Amino acid sequence: MQKIKFSIIGCGRLGTNLGTQLKAAGHIPVGLSGIHMQSIQESNQFLDAKNINTCPWKVTEMADVIFITTPDDAIERTCSQIINNNGLKMNTIVYHCSGSLPSSILQSAINAGHSVGSFHPLQSFSNKHLSPNPFENIYVSVEGMKAAVEQGRIFANGLGAHFTEITTDGKTLYHAAAVVASNYLVTLLDMARQLNIVAGVPENIALTILKPLIQGTLNNIENEGISKALTGPISRGDIHTIQNHVKNISRELPHFQNLYKTLGQYTIPIALSQQNISEQTAMTLKDDLMVS
Repeated sequence: MQKIKFSIIGCGRLGTNLGTQLKAAGHIPVGLSGIHMQSIQESNQFLDAKNINTCPWKVTEMADVIFITTPDDAIERTCSQIINNNGLKMNTIVYHCSGSLPSSILQSAINAGHSVGSFHPLQSFSNKHLSPNPFENIYVSVEGMKAAVEQGRIFANGLGAHFTEITTDGKTLYHAAAVVASNYLVTLLDMARQLNIVAGVPENIALTILKPLIQGTLNNIENEGISKALTGPISRGDIHTIQNHVKNISRELPHFQNLYKTLGQYTIPIALSQQNISEQTAMTLKDDLMVS
């Protein structure tokens, strides 16, 4: 494996873990930059980069690859600062690690003749030094110019992750998918927890008692696919149960009524694909779940 010299710009949780694991994979950290020197020094305990500085262009000159791991709204500005201060040698690959932004925001690097890409691990990083390797068996999504994508594949494999290439134009919807699967799942489970509490389930186990059901559903989705994994009243065409749900939620937790109905509306087509309910039953369910 070729050892790549890299710099990390932005020494938060993602940048620090990424740099640490790239080093563990045999690559060479040559630069680390961030806003505050104290934070840089904290991160550099794990990277031991040769050059640290609050000016990003002062730590990138020796790098073959740089990763900009700043907050999204600082990525474009940071890249421009590095370019404007002649901070890159020829043919450096520049990545940012935003889940929502395309590689095209690194236009200043493109104009200067460098390859660019986005390198996004589908993982949450709760602190600067996670152990074991937080990249093991996750997916890393890469998009951008050919050289950046191919090097991204090498990095992902070296980190123990799965590589997937996405299109530049699809980056925003890709990120929306992650938000739905992660952030909105939290919201959905909080709704279920609150319904249980109002139903009389002790608050300290209101979510806990649902965990086997949640895990079983995830297992079914993985093993059988989404359509076959759907169970419950809509899958069975149990109209009266759905009507009772709507009635009781409207009375006890009215702020969840429209969310419950909306989720039900989008569940009906999945139930139809199972061929367990008739078109007439589906129409009745749609009427009962009409959002007001």
